[in-house]
Amino acid sequence: MVGVRLADDDRGRVPFALLGVLLLVGSATFSGALSAHDPVADRRVDDAMDRATAQADAAVRAAVGNAAREAAANPVISPANTTVGRLLSEERPFRDYLRLRIALAASERLRAVSVARGDVNATVTLPRPTNESSLRDAMDRVSISGRENGTVLVATVENVSVEVARGGRTVAAESVTVTAGVRTPVLALHDRTEAFERRLDANALDGGTLDATVTTALWASAWTRGWSQYAGAPVGNVVSNDHAALATNAGVLLAEQQAFGTTDADARGATGRAAVRAGARSLLSQTGVPAAPELANALPAPNPSAESVANEIPTNRTINASVGSAADHALVGLIDGHGDAPASDDVVADAHRATTAIEADATVIAHSDDPPVDLGTEWELVDTATETSSSVETVATRTPALEADTVVVDAGSRIVTTSETTTRTWRRGNETFHTEETTETKTRVDLAAVVDPAAVSAPERPLDPAVEPGGALDGENFAAAADAVEDAVATRGGFDDLARDVADGDAPARQQTTVPMAPGLDRWIRSDLVALADRVKNRSVTVSARRVAAGEVNPAAELASDLRADRLELVGAPAAYDGVSDRARVAVRAAYLDRVLAALDRRANRTAAATGAADDASTDANLGSLSEAVRAEEVARATLGETRADGANGTGNETGVRFVPDADPMYLSLGGLSGSAVPTVSRGGTYHPLVARNTNLFTLPYGDAVDTVLEPVFGANRRVPLRVAARALLAADSTLAATNGTNETLADRRDRLEIAVDRSTVPAEEAAKDVLRAHTDRSVTERQRILERALGEWDDPAHRALAVTNGSAGRAIAVEAAGAGTVEADLLERRLDEAFRTVRRDRSTTVSQRLTNRTVETTRTARQQAVADMATDAAMRATEKAVTDRVNDTLDSRFDTSFKRVPAGMPVAPVPGYWYATVNVWDVEVAGEFAQFRVHARGDAESLTYARDGSTVALDWDGDGVAETVGHGDRVTFDAETTIVVAVPPSGVGVGDIDGDADERSEGWQGGPGCTVAADCHADG
Repeated sequence: MVGVRLADDDRGRVPFALLGVLLLVGSATFSGALSAHDPVADRRVDDAMDRATAQADAAVRAAVGNAAREAAANPVISPANTTVGRLLSEERPFRDYLRLRIALAASERLRAVSVARGDVNATVTLPRPTNESSLRDAMDRVSISGRENGTVLVATVENVSVEVARGGRTVAAESVTVTAGVRTPVLALHDRTEAFERRLDANALDGGTLDATVTTALWASAWTRGWSQYAGAPVGNVVSNDHAALATNAGVLLAEQQAFGTTDADARGATGRAAVRAGARSLLSQTGVPAAPELANALPAPNPSAESVANEIPTNRTINASVGSAADHALVGLIDGHGDAPASDDVVADAHRATTAIEADATVIAHSDDPPVDLGTEWELVDTATETSSSVETVATRTPALEADTVVVDAGSRIVTTSETTTRTWRRGNETFHTEETTETKTRVDLAAVVDPAAVSAPERPLDPAVEPGGALDGENFAAAADAVEDAVATRGGFDDLARDVADGDAPARQQTTVPMAPGLDRWIRSDLVALADRVKNRSVTVSARRVAAGEVNPAAELASDLRADRLELVGAPAAYDGVSDRARVAVRAAYLDRVLAALDRRANRTAAATGAADDASTDANLGSLSEAVRAEEVARATLGETRADGANGTGNETGVRFVPDADPMYLSLGGLSGSAVPTVSRGGTYHPLVARNTNLFTLPYGDAVDTVLEPVFGANRRVPLRVAARALLAADSTLAATNGTNETLADRRDRLEIAVDRSTVPAEEAAKDVLRAHTDRSVTERQRILERALGEWDDPAHRALAVTNGSAGRAIAVEAAGAGTVEADLLERRLDEAFRTVRRDRSTTVSQRLTNRTVETTRTARQQAVADMATDAAMRATEKAVTDRVNDTLDSRFDTSFKRVPAGMPVAPVPGYWYATVNVWDVEVAGEFAQFRVHARGDAESLTYARDGSTVALDWDGDGVAETVGHGDRVTFDAETTIVVAVPPSGVGVGDIDGDADERSEGWQGGPGCTVAADCHADG
């Protein structure tokens, strides 16, 4: 370090002369200021500043209130592509628009703030935007937030300038931030309306109330009406657009309740009236009921309380699937020897066959050998002699291991001692030498003279009696076989010699034998088999109709699994068979059950194929898979149930502010409304608030979708089963009778269909003749007479065809031929049913699809016209009640139940003559729009109305007198789609729309909801 003295360091020094000058000037200035200061004037400046700031707070508060009212009256939901519109974000345009309005309103109101105190004047300013950049700056200076659930709007405005001037010269200025809280529910109104629209438009999984309501209500309605149709009610249209409209409006009410805490009173009344009208329309469309309570009960209440619970949806139906015809098919095939499986005669013959044998079990228990003698290489072996001897000792009998059903006739055990001495002669030169080697073996031989019954399908059990007469039917059993095996023992020298032979490796040969059958065995077995078949035929499993609808359960597979689990119990094998006849009986039972299981397995494969084809048809129709539809309904039902059970799912209100929705139109109807009745629509325009479309996948009687499903079974021949054509013929007959035969087109098509049905019944009658010829001893004349008497119960082709397909004809012919209550009649009936089922697979027993469908279509038209004429006639002369009574009377007296007999839907496991369930699918789409949707806020806040009507929102933001478009207050819109799957038990009328309108589209569907002509929905209201 280098030391430096202060006196020597001149760095940073200031000359003392300069310091003196500065001090002199400063003191002069300070003294001048003191002499000019006025304390009173300074207080005026401060007071003006304070008052101006206070007025700025009030001005901003007023600006916020005014902006809130303007924004609520004309909200921006979608920004325009304009200078001002581009400032608004896509995510929160309404809040940005509100900020912009607050900025502009504050700028205007702050300009009017002026505070004077003597010659002191204070003003407040906020720059007014003149270009896009300054407009963005103006909006950025404003931030907003909501408090108390959006009923209080808090706005903060930054960079507010406060200036104080005196004599035209600014004496004070500052920039302040003004925060104002205004009790206005503008944010709550907007947010709740947005939440309402989301509940209308979202799917059920994402909280969509409308989707959940429409899905749940339509499923409930469809299942109720579908099962009613199956049960016999004249339901022509299971799912209609009217049902969809009613469900949609109910969903709107529930979404209002959740979003606003209440519903539109006018809409509640309108929905109630619509429900009544829907019931009336159902009546006049021949549903046979004066209203639609099932739908009304399924729809949610307009104002569910927090304690209300979800109504039970009637889709928890079950279907009983029975073995049915598979039992008869197996019985006939077993008795008559059809198919690859053994016939009952073969099984019985096998049960009377046996093998006679002497079973032996040989075990060496001791063995000794003399050591070999080795004389060396000098000795030559010149001779070898061997002597063998044996002795037999009788020991305690031990039976060889045998199968459980092997019968022991006699048994014994021996020890055989075998000695073998070998003498060898050796030579060396002239010398000769003899050696001996002895081997001794002791072998235990256990012997049994047995009768071994031939293997059959019956479980292995002992026979008692087995080798002596007696037991069931007092048969001879295997007595002859026992004699044969005893003779074989004696012939071989008894057990001593047999033991020696076995010890030497000489086992006796096995012999086959057949014993005679007991008298009456065939009748006894058949009677037992028929009883088992009846028992098996009635076995059933209960499956969920929903799972059948989803294709998630295969009833045939379930039956097969259930039957396999109980097979041992059904076979009914005793602990010991009561003779050979009893074993034969059980073996036939087992063979029968194997045939039933094979038939069920084949049916399960057909079910899987049909279900897969139905799933493909649904997917090809863009409806998704059947299982997806069922899962979607479950999600919707769960969502709706949680919403109803928990009031917290609705938007609560603890702020003292009530939110009252007010929609125009009050009810979203399917028909077009005149513009004069709808806000913001030209008087001459037409407005469609709701459009709907529902498509029935499996048309009636059959169309492309069902053809796809049935093709693997019936072939791609465009033909329908005889049963379907016969029901169509009955419907035509009934309608012609009701209309006095005045419809010539229907009469002509009915006559041609009758000829086709009659012709298609002939092969079944020929099959019946063949059965009678093969299984009765009746003559040709007697067989013809039997058929004429039996089939004479049905005096027209339609009923005769149905009798052939439903089993009635087979039963009548069997009783006529063999007498009622006999085993022969039971077997003959089953043979006839099997013959009818077989012949129904042939094209000759089907009817043209085109002829059937055209007859059905004409029948529908004639029937609907008759009812319409009757209703019109009644209306002209009587009251509404008279119309209802007349319609009901006519439905009962004229049409009874004939028309409903035409089947609808897709059969599951479509085996000719049998199926487990009928499934049908509907795809329902709705789309809606409110011409104007307003929400009024009332109570402990400023009364405010929020309105969405599609109007264009414009704003003069730069003060040039020209309003520039900011965006649009989009109408509240939504769309929803659901797929409905209904399954009903087999037979009956099935399930489906039979009114001829498989693709039902409401008026305006093509263009969607809103104005028919877009220009009629003018933006200026």
